[in-house]
Amino acid sequence: MFIIITAERAKANEIELIRKMARYPISIHVRKPFFGEKDLMEWLSQFDENQHQKMMLHTGHKLIEQFNLKGLHFKEDHLKDENLNHLVDNYHARGKKLSASFHSQNEAESQTQFDYVLLSPVFDSVSKKNYKGKMFQLNCPRKPIIALGGITQQNIEKAKINGFSGVAVLGSIWQCSSPLVAFKNMFSQYEKKFLEK
Repeated sequence: MFIIITAERAKANEIELIRKMARYPISIHVRKPFFGEKDLMEWLSQFDENQHQKMMLHTGHKLIEQFNLKGLHFKEDHLKDENLNHLVDNYHARGKKLSASFHSQNEAESQTQFDYVLLSPVFDSVSKKNYKGKMFQLNCPRKPIIALGGITQQNIEKAKINGFSGVAVLGSIWQCSSPLVAFKNMFSQYEKKFLEK
């Protein structure tokens, strides 16, 4: 699985770039922590239904009622919600995908509620200075675990070797002067290392 995480803040030509990226077989994690619900709704309304079907929403979860999105992502603090089991069952019954973030390998490997999880930081972060990777080596995950944190063209193969089911990319794309070129190069490397036999 190849995941693009949106930049937290608006980027030049971001909507058009994401539309072009959505032509590839990817998931798009919409993480806009500085957007209010109205801003997020306006942002989502700029995409068509095919693009929505690739999007996992990190915040503003109730917007899934207005847009036919792929699903929802839960951060670690969401996992303490006493209604979580009910929410998970409800969304799964409606055919929505659910994912969650973890920083503990044991918790990530043992979870069964979510369709897949993001585990971080795997490598030294590209976007956060002094955020060191933990070089997780997975043992027996019960669901797919996606590597997050410091993913570059040079270490995609290492993520595969260490047992991950895919990668989630943020800084290696959005911090480049040509995000679409960076995306295409990263996706090509992902295909070579994860999909080709």
